Amino acid sequence: MKIITTDTPDTCRDGLIALLTDSVNSGASVGFIRPLEAKEAENYWESIESSLKEGSRRLLVALHQEQVAGAIQIAFCGKKNGLHRADIEKLMVHTAYRRQGIARQLLNSVETLARNSGRTLLVLDTRTGDAASLLYQQSGYQQAGTIPQFVMNHEEEMESTTYYYKLLTE
Repeated sequence: MKIITTDTPDTCRDGLIALLTDSVNSGASVGFIRPLEAKEAENYWESIESSLKEGSRRLLVALHQEQVAGAIQIAFCGKKNGLHRADIEKLMVHTAYRRQGIARQLLNSVETLARNSGRTLLVLDTRTGDAASLLYQQSGYQQAGTIPQFVMNHEEEMESTTYYYKLLTE
């Protein structure tokens, strides 16, 4: 497994489109409702390209034999009073590669990138009860709270999200 950091989704666009489509269509809550079509996934990757190029966001991609197995993003806060923090976004592992420790590797890699960028506070949210919650807790993230009716699922039901944070200074 190799993890690369890229400033453009073009590096592995087709694999990223497949990853996002697979993740959403298998039930991940990452800002889309299933069924997700490839064109909508492609539009998403195009929409973040400028923030990747300007450096306010970084994209880490896990490659298995040059195939996209997973990805994670970090969005750096640009506010003067928030230059110490960043948001972790869209941790995804393709269903063909799950249960192999890839999510943990991606999370560890993004934490290293955050430290190297001078960030000391990471914040993320996940749909309440998602499997990723256990990973975050095992990785030292503290639950900050739950917001009810935060996201709508594919059946148009409202679901809660849980916020987590991690101080990298500990």
